[in-house]
Amino acid sequence: MKKFILLAFLIVSTSNVIAQDDLATKAAKITNEMAKVLSLIQDDKAKVYEIQLKRFQEVLLIREQYKDDVETRKLELKKVYKRLFGKLKKALDKDKMLQWRDYKRELGRD
Repeated sequence: MKKFILLAFLIVSTSNVIAQDDLATKAAKITNEMAKVLSLIQDDKAKVYEIQLKRFQEVLLIREQYKDDVETRKLELKKVYKRLFGKLKKALDKDKMLQWRDYKRELGRD
């Protein structure tokens, strides 16, 4: 019985660590793309990474918390994305955010 409990604990712990690594990877990928497109300096790149990582962490928590309530989940996720834009706009500037928006729109057309 002790072995079973220990095994269950290790599986849960491992899945949480893997999820955190995955979030960091996603945040780094978006940050690198933004840095390339917007020619960000290292300081701005670090700010963007922190903002993106916190965003992915919030999204994960919301999806877990509201997995059975689709409408509430959608509303909460929308709030996260609105805050994301505001935080990025504050960390960078309006011109860079417009440049990023134009880039994302161009990607959507392909």
